[in-house]
Amino acid sequence: MEYVTRGVCGQEGCRETRYYLDNGLWFCLRGHQQEGRQVEEDPEDFGTQGKINRIKKAAAEKTQKTYRGRRAFTLFLQIYQLILWKQCFALVQQKGFPSEFETVVKDLWALRLERLSEKIETASDAELDAQIFSSQAIAAEDDEDGPRMRWGKVTDNPTLAETLGLCYLGALLLRLPVGISDLHRFAMRQEIPFIRAVREVPREMRDRLPQEYIGALDTRRLLQAEHLHRLVLELALLYNKRFGVTFPPLNSPLILFNHVKQLSLPIEIYPAVNQLQKLTGFTFQFPASVKDKATYLLMPEVQLMSLIVVSTKLLFPFDDVERYPESTKEPGSQRMNWKVWAEAQKQFESRTTEGGRIGKGNEILVNETDVFDMTTLQLDEYMDWYEKSWLDVRTSHPLADMFPAGRTGIEDEPQPISMTDDQDPLQKKLDTVMGALKPRKALSKEEIEGREDDIIRPGELYQRYRSEGDLPETARAFYEAASKIVGLSLHRLVRTVFETERRLDQWLDSKRRMEYHGEYPETDAGTSVFGLGEEDEDMSDLEYLDEREFSAPEDDGI
Repeated sequence: MEYVTRGVCGQEGCRETRYYLDNGLWFCLRGHQQEGRQVEEDPEDFGTQGKINRIKKAAAEKTQKTYRGRRAFTLFLQIYQLILWKQCFALVQQKGFPSEFETVVKDLWALRLERLSEKIETASDAELDAQIFSSQAIAAEDDEDGPRMRWGKVTDNPTLAETLGLCYLGALLLRLPVGISDLHRFAMRQEIPFIRAVREVPREMRDRLPQEYIGALDTRRLLQAEHLHRLVLELALLYNKRFGVTFPPLNSPLILFNHVKQLSLPIEIYPAVNQLQKLTGFTFQFPASVKDKATYLLMPEVQLMSLIVVSTKLLFPFDDVERYPESTKEPGSQRMNWKVWAEAQKQFESRTTEGGRIGKGNEILVNETDVFDMTTLQLDEYMDWYEKSWLDVRTSHPLADMFPAGRTGIEDEPQPISMTDDQDPLQKKLDTVMGALKPRKALSKEEIEGREDDIIRPGELYQRYRSEGDLPETARAFYEAASKIVGLSLHRLVRTVFETERRLDQWLDSKRRMEYHGEYPETDAGTSVFGLGEEDEDMSDLEYLDEREFSAPEDDGI
C-alpha cells in the first residue's frame, strides 16, 4: 500500500503520521478520515490519479460580539419591549385580562418610545455608553413627609419596575378593578415575568447586550409595593405633562367592594366611604401636577383605603366602650367582635404555609439565617424555586448531563388541602366574622331624656392614632391587613389615615363656623351633605367625629 507521510493525525489520540488515498479521500493507516482533504478526479484526464485540491473554509465575518452606543441602546429597548409584551401576554392568558389590554399598553409604550427615539438620534455613542442604569431607580428612600417627585428618574431610561407601572396604567384606562398590590403580588410570585426577567430574553440577544444594560433588566433588590405606588404616580404625571394623557378615576365601586370583602367588613362600610369621599374631596384620580414635596394621599388607592379605615373606626370602633344608637336602622347599630376577626384573619393569611411549606411568593424573602431552621420539605421547595429563577436550563454544556438539576426520581408531594371542605377561604372568613356580629341596644331620645351626657352614641369617642406605636392590639391587626391589601407599610398607612382625619377635622371646623353664622354647608349639587335635617347635636371636641354625620340615608348600590 502506497502512503505518504504528513503530520500527526490527532483524532481520538491517534499519533499516526502515514496516510493513504482511497476513493479520493485520505485516511491514516489506522482508518481515520482526514477532514478538509479530498482528491477530485479530472474528467478530461481519465485514468490518472487526479489533482489534489484543498477546499478552503469560508472566511467567517468578523463582527463585534457586544454592541455599543446606538446599537446597544436600540437592542436594550427591543429587549425591554419583549419583556413588556410577555407580561401583557401572561396577564391576558392567565389572569383573564381583556385582549384590548395588550393594545392599550402598546400605545402607552409607543408614546414613551417617541421620546427615547429622539434621544437615540441626538445623543452620541459616547453619551449613550456613559449611562448608568438601575433596576430600582425610583425606589429611593422616602423622607419623613413623603416622596419627592423627580422628573429625571422617569424621563431618563426605562427601568424594569416601570413595566409594572405601564401595565397598571393600561388596566386603569380600561377601568379594570386591579390594584397596585395585585400586580406586585403577581410579580413576586412569578406569575408574570419580572424577577430575573432577563432569563426570558433569547441568548443571542443577551450576548450582544453590554453588562450595564443587562443589569438594568435584572432585579438587584426587592421591589416594594409602596415604591411601586410612587413610580405609578410619577409615570401618570409624566404622561399627563409630556403627552396630555389624562387617566380616569379608579373603578371605585368594584375596588371598594373587593376591599370590603377582603377585610371581612359589613356592607355598611360601602355607603359610609361614599359619604366621606364627598367631605374630603377625594377624586380617586391621579392629579395633573404636584408640588415638589407630595404625600401618598395623592394616590387614588391610598385615598380609598384611608376612607375605609376611617369608616371602620366610626361604625365599628376597636375599643370596648358601650355605645347606644337611636334606632336599629343606623349603620352603627351592630358591634364587631375584633378578637374573632383577628383569629379568622390569622388563619386566612396562614393558609399558604399550611403543612410546613414556605408559601408561594415567600421564597424570595428567605435569607441565610432562615436556612438553618428549614425542614427537608422547605429546602426542597426553596431549591425548586431557585432552580426555576436562577438557572438557565436552555444553556447546553458538554458536562451538563453529569450534573442533572432537579429532584430526579422523587415525585412532588401533593399540595395540602387548606380547608376541610371546598368552601372558598375568603368566604369562610367572611362567614365567621359576620356570624360574630352582635346588635347594639337602641335608645331613642325620649328614653335618655335627662341623662344625655351619660349615653355614648356610635361615632363618639373617636380615637385617632398619630403613630404606629399608638395602635392597640386589635387596631394593629386591622391596620396591618389593610396595609397589605393596599400595598403600603404600616407606618405609612397610619400617617395617611391620620392626615385624612385632619381633613375631616377641617371640614367640621368649617361646618361649625357656617352654622354659627346661620348658614349650612352644601355639596356641589346644592343639597345637604347628610340629608338628616338640622337636629344634629353640636360637637365641642374636635377629637370626636359623630358617625351620624357620615351615614348615608340610602345604599348607593354597587
